[in-house]
Amino acid sequence: MRIRLVGGLVAAGAALCGLAASPASAWTGSYVSSNSGFAYVRGAATTNSAVLGKAPNGRMVDMMCYKDNQWAQGNYWTNRWYYSTVQSNGANNWIGFVHASLVARPTRVPPC
Repeated sequence: MRIRLVGGLVAAGAALCGLAASPASAWTGSYVSSNSGFAYVRGAATTNSAVLGKAPNGRMVDMMCYKDNQWAQGNYWTNRWYYSTVQSNGANNWIGFVHASLVARPTRVPPC
């Protein structure tokens, strides 16, 4: 009985914070595809923000939403950035912004 109550409180707290209480996300089929061979995962939707990781081509990208902000050139010019979970080569994945031109097979996501 207590386990259910605690689980319910956690789910309710997540809902109040705007987080979805769901099982682990499956990858969407999107992946890094850059003419330079990699994409930076950044802390904000700008080229001068902190680099959280450097994802080589082929790494999976699970896009959550997009933000139109600073124009930049990756494979092409765009001001769109995807807030995403990006597969790293370690135990933890990166969560941050990836320039839209560096994501192949993007899926439809809402604005952030």
